[in-house]
Amino acid sequence: MSRFSTTATKRALTGLAAAFVATSLLVLPAAAQSAGDPPQQPQTPAADDAAVEWKGGWSYGGRGTLTLLRSSSLDTGLGFSGFAVLPLSTDFEIEGEIGYQTMSTTSATLPGGQLSVFPLRATLRLQLYRFGGAKPYVGAGAGLYINRFTMDQAVLDALAEQGFAASANVEPGVGFHAGGGIEWQSGPAHFGFDIKYVFGETDATATLVELATSEVFRDTSKLNLDGFWIAGGARFSF
Repeated sequence: MSRFSTTATKRALTGLAAAFVATSLLVLPAAAQSAGDPPQQPQTPAADDAAVEWKGGWSYGGRGTLTLLRSSSLDTGLGFSGFAVLPLSTDFEIEGEIGYQTMSTTSATLPGGQLSVFPLRATLRLQLYRFGGAKPYVGAGAGLYINRFTMDQAVLDALAEQGFAASANVEPGVGFHAGGGIEWQSGPAHFGFDIKYVFGETDATATLVELATSEVFRDTSKLNLDGFWIAGGARFSF
């Protein structure tokens, strides 16, 4: 073989080797990525409220409350409550609430006085929809209503002049409720409006003692607790 043929053969082999190395450098990394990396998922468009941070964990707050009960024995009441909310999932939350409400009596079911109600309630809430910073919801639950009745001093004095002593007692009651509301979030704060309709009743007992004979007269009747509890307030996530 001539010297020219030998040189041409060497150059051809060198060119093939360089092409093979270049091809390997391009193909191997791509193969390694396809074998070891998870497949890329398609990107979903951001939700309308993506800028709102819906935090988990407990949040705590307070409300002012107005009561409009159906009972003719009770006037409109005013009070307040403290509550806490825990998200259970994306759409479900549980709310615990304790409060104080006071209202005047207006009929013969109870003598004139003030009824104080201490509600202890648990509510399961379902988020209906989210838009921007707003969250409307519906809910239902149950509660224990601890009651304390204080008779007006004017009523006690009038009965004493007639020779009687009197007292009245309202037993604790259990009630169920349903309702809903809406909250607006601004940072860690949630400002909201909430309404509950309560179904319940309890026993009210009035006692009259004739001082001259010590004879006791006692009457027990049902006190209707059905009605609306309307509240507004705020809670905060920490």
